[in-house]
Amino acid sequence: MTSILLRTGLAVLLLALGPGLTHLGVGSLDSEHPASELSSLHLALVLQAQDPSADMRLSQVDALARERSPELTRIGVRFEGIARAAEVFARPANPALAWDVEFLDEGGQAIWEHAVFLEKSFRLPAFRSSLSEQVDSRVRGAELERERQEVVWLAEARLGFVQVALAEAEVEALHRMESLVDRIRSAALARSAEGELSMPELRLLEMGEYQLRALLSDRLVERDRRRSAWMTRMGLTEVGAFRFDPDEARDRIALPGEDDLLAWLADSPAARSHRQALEAARRGISVEEGRRWPEVDLLAGYRQVTPQHRGFVLGASLPLPLRDGNRAAIQEARAGERDRELTSTLQEAGDRARGLQLLVTLERLNTQLEGFPPELSDPEPLFQALVALYEDGAEPLSGVLSSLTLLAETYRTWFEQLDDYYESLFELEALTGRRLLDS
Repeated sequence: MTSILLRTGLAVLLLALGPGLTHLGVGSLDSEHPASELSSLHLALVLQAQDPSADMRLSQVDALARERSPELTRIGVRFEGIARAAEVFARPANPALAWDVEFLDEGGQAIWEHAVFLEKSFRLPAFRSSLSEQVDSRVRGAELERERQEVVWLAEARLGFVQVALAEAEVEALHRMESLVDRIRSAALARSAEGELSMPELRLLEMGEYQLRALLSDRLVERDRRRSAWMTRMGLTEVGAFRFDPDEARDRIALPGEDDLLAWLADSPAARSHRQALEAARRGISVEEGRRWPEVDLLAGYRQVTPQHRGFVLGASLPLPLRDGNRAAIQEARAGERDRELTSTLQEAGDRARGLQLLVTLERLNTQLEGFPPELSDPEPLFQALVALYEDGAEPLSGVLSSLTLLAETYRTWFEQLDDYYESLFELEALTGRRLLDS
């Protein structure tokens, strides 16, 4: 999100200034507000939208998603469809009620007969028990899979909230940069009129202004893309103000140790879903083994041949060969069970490796973020001093550019690491099913 291509060395000033100030805490970022309203780098990112009273916080994402999101609702609907399909599959076949009538002409005398009977298919009780257990296992597996998908979906929605907040801060900070660039340009034009500024230096500022506008346009597109995607995911048509303080949130995060993390992963929604899927596959073998003995169709009914003759109808039908062993289906079920076992093993191993990697990444990023120079918590005095020095002629343009570039690159690095930190955090939440950031 924060990657910015440095297209030319001459444009580095404005390219650096844009991402750099995105980390400033911003209240209402309209141009008429004084620069002193910028909060410290502890970043209370207050992003004003159309309705400044409709503040939105990370703690609201879950409830809002469950109330409004069609995507999250679809996960539950899909589960209901799977559960009902499994129950239909296991339901015993209903008996068939049949009526048959026949007419014969024997030497000019009409003879008729009719019969009413019930027909029902039967299997051994052990087969029905195995089938019922398999269906229960499938329904439970679908429920666990729904839980896993909901955990992943909500983690992605929470991450999306943070990313939208940071994207909003970046765009609105770039708007603020226009006033600073205007001040530098005004001073440069004044000095140019006195013959103190070379034409290449003046062209450098002009290219910087153009690049700033291009960068702002690019970040506006990215912000709108993130907002649109998040609002669609959440089922929203309007979004108010985003309130999120990433530094304060990091202070509340307690990362687990390796042992705790492995225990969480072993009991995660994904791990439980994998185990349940394997159990259902194993029960499928029992079901196919129960099909070694085929279904038996029995019928019983009432029969009448002309008014004088009445009686009962009893019958049975058996397929031939009577016992074929159902060998092909049993072998297929066993192969499916083995495939499921290997798939679960690979997925759980991958989750463990990824979880440990994310833990190391979070610890490293947290250490780097803690090392951010505290003197830069409020960059406004430095900006004002640099511009004042340039306006007074005490600092050359190259010195101002170098100082601002170094400061902006520091902010840019910090911002990228912050984005990576929260992306890793919410991915670890999705893997473990545990909330690492208490809303």
